[in-house]
Amino acid sequence: MTRNDVARLAGTSPAVVSYVINNGPRPVSESARQRVLDAIKQLGYRPNAVARSLRSRRSWTIGVIASDSAGGKSPFFGQFTRACEEVAWQRGYSVLFGNSAEDPARAEGYVRGFLERQVDGLVLMRVPVSPDQAEEMRGRVPVVTIDHAAPPFFSRLAVDDEEGGYQATRHLLEHGHHRIGFVGGPLDITPVRLRAAGWRRALQEAGVEPAAELVAEGELSLEGGYDAALRLLSPPARPTALFASIDGQAIGAMRAAADLGLRVPGDVAVVGFDGAREAAYTVPGLSTISQPIDEMARHATETLVSAIESEGVEPVTKIFSAHLVTRGSCGCPEPRLHR
Repeated sequence: MTRNDVARLAGTSPAVVSYVINNGPRPVSESARQRVLDAIKQLGYRPNAVARSLRSRRSWTIGVIASDSAGGKSPFFGQFTRACEEVAWQRGYSVLFGNSAEDPARAEGYVRGFLERQVDGLVLMRVPVSPDQAEEMRGRVPVVTIDHAAPPFFSRLAVDDEEGGYQATRHLLEHGHHRIGFVGGPLDITPVRLRAAGWRRALQEAGVEPAAELVAEGELSLEGGYDAALRLLSPPARPTALFASIDGQAIGAMRAAADLGLRVPGDVAVVGFDGAREAAYTVPGLSTISQPIDEMARHATETLVSAIESEGVEPVTKIFSAHLVTRGSCGCPEPRLHR
């Protein structure tokens, strides 16, 4: 299978195929690019990676390191990494994935390993980087961080976590709840801390004391949400509503409520955060603060590729808006699933 075969099927010249594969040096219309990509997929064409790397001085590989790349703890990660991979494939890059499992030493090992494999850039999803390691990466490869504080020479993407926590809590207050518990991961994690700040601000505006007894920390997972909710919902003066820092914890909290004989939302209302696809399939459906996961992943990958392929691109910071999606878990009407 050759480049000429791809060109014939796509109805273009071999040069256009080369421009698509190498992302230049000349621009290609979107329609022609898509025909070439479709032909490559149909024919199973694979360029000679070694020759391509020697010509371009790139590995055509990017590294994506997440604190849970498989999405086993939070559906956010699985959805995000799938979208990253799709955009990278369209731009001609392969992706190496690493799961730091919230272990700083393991994250550092993945960074070093990926740099040794000469990746062209890195996406770090909720992965902290020490100042020494940040300096080591500086000038070697472009880096995009997701949902974490970053040095000014990295690009940074995040959602407005505090505003999302505020929206979720305001909505529960509007349903008449005043004892609103917060189920969160460790508060030293930046997004969790900011979402808790939004919960606290909404309560204070309503004249409600955000008491320490209303906060239960747990692992950022289904199990963590389950265990934290059991602690919050067991005392006699239990909350009548819960805001969880991720959807996985919210789903775990709904199961805990069921095991305690409590009805959702009749006895306890629940709102999560992430907007994961799974939220629509719980019973009742999980109300959630939805962040644009696919859009964030596309933007992160495009930002990284632009920095790889263009000299002198300045790092960017972009904060995405989140919005409330209401379903039955908060007491709102249950919408019909649309497929």
